[in-house]
Amino acid sequence: MGKGKAKSTIWSEFVNGNNQKKSYKDLFDAYYDGLYGYGTKICQRPEVVKDCIQDLFQNVWERRGELDHIDSPNVYLFVSLRRKILKKLKKNKKIGDLSELDPNIFIEFSREDLIITDEIKHKNKDKLQKALNKLPERQKEVILLHFFNGMSYGEIEEILSINRQSVYNHIYRAMETLRSLLDNEIMKLVISMMLSFISYSHFFIG
Repeated sequence: MGKGKAKSTIWSEFVNGNNQKKSYKDLFDAYYDGLYGYGTKICQRPEVVKDCIQDLFQNVWERRGELDHIDSPNVYLFVSLRRKILKKLKKNKKIGDLSELDPNIFIEFSREDLIITDEIKHKNKDKLQKALNKLPERQKEVILLHFFNGMSYGEIEEILSINRQSVYNHIYRAMETLRSLLDNEIMKLVISMMLSFISYSHFFIG
């Protein structure tokens, strides 16, 4: 992937460019980590997530001539992956794989999800991790998409099939819950951390 190249540019080069094999690799490299991170949050079975991502990109390659109408590759790819994972979970559940997760997602934040800085000490990371994991599942998913993947409210609305007001409400309630669980100093670090995630993600989403 070209250094600093926006994901939207990579997508455009893939669907409209001449060297589609190279731009396809660039596309895969640009999106894989974000998709894998999101996928393993809604399904804690990495092998299932990897299979779904491979299926997704195979579909993208096979349909490359039909994708020039896609305005938001973020929405298209994340929605597609979410559907593939939930479809596979439901299918496996029907055939009696009781070890499989329930299609109702269960998101668990880990300490590794949090930006490592000198300001956020180990003790504070533990407190923040516990606070995030006390949020309802939908609030956690909205926080994950917005702050950890840099998705706009409009993109979250489409990915989760909820209206814009619901997105606002989930973020507002999540932040209110975090404020009630964390002291002011840690909350300042939380806001700084989340803003840094958004700034970093938007640079590459462009």
